[in-house]
Order: sequence, then C-alpha cells, then structure tokens
Amino acid sequence: MQNKTTYLTLRGDGLVLIRDGKTVVSEADITVSSGLITGLIGANGSGKTSLVMMLAGLIRPHQGGVNLTDHNGQVASRKHIGLMMQKPVIMRRSVYRNCEYVLSALDVPAAARQDRIMSGLAIMELEHYANQDARTLSSGEQQRLALARVLMADPGVLLCDEATSNLDPKSTRMIENVIMEKAASGLPVLWVTHNLAQLRRMAGQVVFMHQGAILANQDTDQFFHAPSCHEASEYLAYERV
Repeated sequence: MQNKTTYLTLRGDGLVLIRDGKTVVSEADITVSSGLITGLIGANGSGKTSLVMMLAGLIRPHQGGVNLTDHNGQVASRKHIGLMMQKPVIMRRSVYRNCEYVLSALDVPAAARQDRIMSGLAIMELEHYANQDARTLSSGEQQRLALARVLMADPGVLLCDEATSNLDPKSTRMIENVIMEKAASGLPVLWVTHNLAQLRRMAGQVVFMHQGAILANQDTDQFFHAPSCHEASEYLAYERV
C-alpha cells in the first residue's frame, strides 16, 4: 500500500473532561508527531482512553481543544485520524467486505479497491481469509484485520488504545512490527499500553497519566531510569513486581 496522505501533527491543548461531576481528564497537553511512537501509560482509570477519545474527536472536551495540522500548519480534517481500540468493530460480512466498506466510505474508486485491500490483507497475513466471515476469525486475527482496515485508509496519524491486549504472541508481534515500520516511515503514533516491555520496545517518548492529569512527558530511556515524578516511580515499581 502506498501512502497518499500527508503525515500530520495532532495536538491536544488544555483538555478537560468532566463526567458525573468528576474531572476525568484535567488540563491535558499532548502532541503526537511524525517519526515517533508516543507511549501513553498509567493505571486503570487514569484517563487514558478518555484522552484518546477526545483526540479522535469522539468525545467533546469541556475545556481545551484538539488541533490536527500538516507540516505547513494548515488545519486538516479529522477523517485522517486512524483509531484502533482493544475490541475492534467487526461487521457481519466477509473479511474482504469489511475492508471494502471502509474504502467505499472514503470514496476510493471501485477500480482501485481490490489491489489496495489484498495488499493490505497480505501485510497482516490475512489474504487467504478474504472470503471468510470476519466474525469467525480469532481475536488476534480480528485485531490484525482492524489494523489492515485502518492502514488502508492512509491515516495521517494513528491512535492505538490497548491494541494488543490479551492477543496471541504471533498477532502481537505482527501488529508491533507493522506499527513500528509505519512509524519509522513517518506515521505519528500514539500507543496506549500497560505492557512496560512493549513500551520500551516501541516508544520513543512516554506520557504518564495519573488521576486524569499528565504528570510526566519524557524520552523513554529517561522515563525508565529517572522518571520526573514520584507517581511515575511508584507506578513503575508496582508494574515491575
């Protein structure tokens, strides 16, 4: 698949989200830039998924704003944001038709769809399942299908929320490798994970959330060797036990 979309910069400024009278995300500033995987970590309930949903445009913040721009600073459409969740939405149709639906929604000409779909499925080793009901795939295969669909859309930035949680080792390695290859080619990636070993393998930058606030934003090596707040130190110590 050849990328046609310009890689973009996604920035959240002062994002605040309040739910049932409780501040879920508090004045969060975050930037997802080209050529880098930004890892987002924190305990359950720290606000990571809520932050991702605001960045993706699926939840409106109570305060602050989200900006998506190209290298010239021109505002880009949020349709260029790719999103992968822990539980992918798989439609009641074949693997091929799941992919075709996405390309049709993006107005990709019918004549261009087949090559794009089959090459995308091949990257995730799913081409032999093209005519199979997508709901009969294993959870790992379904997540690989979800990534194939997202990449077929040529996103300008990619948000992944626990995309490999509870997957089989083969699917996890395959997804990690494809994501790292895309990031190396320039695709900006936000990678949410609880897996510290995976975080060290993949991320160049680490953003740490605690009780809705971003408390650390550091180079990965710096974060692991000298975290900038005691909450991050405690989190690392607990997760390493």
